[in-house]
Amino acid sequence: MASWSEFAADEPRLADGIRVLMQQYGPGFGYLATVRADGGPRVHPVSPVITDEGLFCFIIDSPKRRDLERDGRYALHSFPPEESDDEAYVAGHAHPVADQARVARLAARAGA
Repeated sequence: MASWSEFAADEPRLADGIRVLMQQYGPGFGYLATVRADGGPRVHPVSPVITDEGLFCFIIDSPKRRDLERDGRYALHSFPPEESDDEAYVAGHAHPVADQARVARLAARAGA
């Protein structure tokens, strides 16, 4: 599975469209689906951060974070715009960011 950066390099127009939909209200806004321990879905709103480095979410200690730590599969869906039926959906496998300099850089950019 391609990373966001690889996807954006291969499909820049599609990646830009997804970025626009995720950030249409200023900060990122979408719905994150994770897999609960019992195999069921869990959906929560999140504020994705999309940069040239990748697609990121700051997730505090919570059920959705524990879902991702246990089973990294996720789906992320944009919030629908008021003026159209456009939507964006991405899915993949989440990985924690251990590089604290990167976390600080992303947090400063996102105001997190």
